[in-house]
Amino acid sequence: MTRESTGTDPAVHILIVEDSATQAEMLEELLLRNGYAVTVARNGREGLAKAAELMPDLVLSDIVMPEMTGFELCRHIKNHPQLSSIPVMLLTSLNDPKDVIRGLECRADNFLNKPYDDDYLLVRIKQILSDRGLREQPGQGIPVRFADQEFRIDADRRQILSLLLSTYETAVRKNIELVATQRSLNELNEQLEERVATRTASLVKEVEERRRAEETLSEVTRRLQLATASAHLGIWEWDIKKDRLMLDDRMCQLYGLPAGTVPAGVAEWEGRLHPEDRDQVLAALQAALRGEREYALDYRVLHPDGAERYLRVNGLVIRDAGGEALRMIGLSQDISEQKALEEQLRQAQKMEAIGQFAGGIAHDFNNILTAIFGFASMVQLKMAETDPLRFNIDQVLAAAERAAGLTQSLLTFSRKQVLMLRPVDLNEIIDKVDKFIGRIIGEDIKLQLVHKADRIVVNADSGQIEQILLNLATNARDAMAHGGTFSIMTDTVDIDPEYIDFYGYGAPGAYARMVVSDSGSGMDSATKKRIFDPFFTTKEVGKGTGLGLSIVYGIVKQHKGFINVYSEPGRGTTFNIYLPLAQGEQLARASQAGTEYPSGGSETILLAEDDAVVRELSRTVLSEFGYTVIEAANGEEALQKFQEHRDQIRLLLFDIVMPKKSGKEAYQEIRDSGAEVKVIFLSGYPADMIGNTGLLEDGSPLIMKPVHPQELLRTIRSELDRTGPDRERPR
Repeated sequence: MTRESTGTDPAVHILIVEDSATQAEMLEELLLRNGYAVTVARNGREGLAKAAELMPDLVLSDIVMPEMTGFELCRHIKNHPQLSSIPVMLLTSLNDPKDVIRGLECRADNFLNKPYDDDYLLVRIKQILSDRGLREQPGQGIPVRFADQEFRIDADRRQILSLLLSTYETAVRKNIELVATQRSLNELNEQLEERVATRTASLVKEVEERRRAEETLSEVTRRLQLATASAHLGIWEWDIKKDRLMLDDRMCQLYGLPAGTVPAGVAEWEGRLHPEDRDQVLAALQAALRGEREYALDYRVLHPDGAERYLRVNGLVIRDAGGEALRMIGLSQDISEQKALEEQLRQAQKMEAIGQFAGGIAHDFNNILTAIFGFASMVQLKMAETDPLRFNIDQVLAAAERAAGLTQSLLTFSRKQVLMLRPVDLNEIIDKVDKFIGRIIGEDIKLQLVHKADRIVVNADSGQIEQILLNLATNARDAMAHGGTFSIMTDTVDIDPEYIDFYGYGAPGAYARMVVSDSGSGMDSATKKRIFDPFFTTKEVGKGTGLGLSIVYGIVKQHKGFINVYSEPGRGTTFNIYLPLAQGEQLARASQAGTEYPSGGSETILLAEDDAVVRELSRTVLSEFGYTVIEAANGEEALQKFQEHRDQIRLLLFDIVMPKKSGKEAYQEIRDSGAEVKVIFLSGYPADMIGNTGLLEDGSPLIMKPVHPQELLRTIRSELDRTGPDRERPR
């Protein structure tokens, strides 16, 4: 640490070497106040380094310091070729004449006792600085203050050293004589004190060793308790000869017993074992007692209230010199949550396999459904309303709708379905699936539908809303084994801050409310808290996956809605589902959606589709409505056809996944060639595969199969009529 002075002579630089921060700060402040430049070092080794670096005009050094004393520092400075001319003043609180001698031996220029007078110190500093280079002139000497007396040292330091040594030797001889006189008187006393001290030291050592042993034992015990507590481990011990079982508090907790419980014996422990695991556990115990293998296994225990817990248990058998088992001691850990997670993992893996299967068949199945929708719709379009065969076509389209819903349900179940939000009438969705719900709940359950508003429009995926209704209907059927009533009621509500404060969730605004109730067995509060947890089910093994209500919860959250449940044992269950009402433009789009077939056009469209049936259907529909269609069976052929008809083509209708070159790749090459042409993509693949193409992020128009002719025509017309800059090309 270096601070420049503001005095009249900043060239005078003093190095302070002092390990006491307080004394160093006081001395530094004194010198700065009197116009000196100051550097502070905290020990002798640091002081020597700073002296060599800064070449100060004076070194003020304490004597007693860590790493290097003031004497050693002075000796190093005086023996250094470049530093030897720097004056050194030693400061000390010692009064022993030997310290003066040592200071002179190391050639210190001055020696001052602490505490010193500030004015006297400043005088000595000025004198040393003025005498620098003029020391040892005849008739003069260097002033030294020691023991409140001042004297001067002339050039012949050896005379002073000899005088001081002589004085010191005389004092030592007198002290020796006094000690010899007293030694004979104190000899017996010293012997007695030595014996007492020896015995006392022995007792102190014994006490200290015992104290350390107790502290070590206490620390080991504390660490063991912390380790077992953090790992949720219980400690148990079994005295085999006396059949006495000892459990710590954690073990009592693991077995559902009050803390401090002492079991009657191993028989009481056996009674806590799960009946399905008891034989395996007892066999493992006997094998460990015989020394055949280690006692380590997982098993279930039953609490007095019937609760079931999974434990992981390890035990060590302690034997006598003859090998007979005397005791067992071990640890137990509750692994119920781990087992539940393992079961969830198995279920998730099973669901993933189903999801992979669903994703694999989705593409081909959606192409088939697209053909059914398309050709049936074209036949329906050409039939009169009174045609007796129109009913049959209507049934074909309804069956295709249900098949499409089944595909969407599979993809939703496997989390591979793209959420297609659009304005829909909640009442129409419910009315459309009421017959299907009736078949799910059965004839012994009465279905009631109540709409308190004629039209309730929400921005939603109709297939997902249907999924909610079907899952809730399935749950209601299982809760009403002997019949009952299943009701669905819709209305609109306003959620205000008071509602949010009362229920603890929601956001202010206008909502559609769908109330789904059953008169079944109901639920207790513990079950109600977990019904939306994945894989949680109260049904028997093989009767349910525990995914139905978690899927419902996920769909509601995806739609930015809320769901709550009210239920009591024997009083049925009611679900309240809140979905935001559609606003403004959404309502307008909902009204437009009712148009069966939009107007056609005369533009030229390049159609690229690898499925021949879907390609033929698309060509037929587009041609029927006036469009000129150029067909391609894959991406490479689409590029070739575009180059041949570049000036005529106004729109690209590309399937995303095609052989030889994908729809995205073909479109990218067309854009890279400088052509400005609009595009619509089609796909029957699930969301995860589409997501890999980047089309969901860049905003490209995308139609998911199966596609209705009306939807295809409406999207094409909308894209062709759109004005403004093209969307950013996909990357």
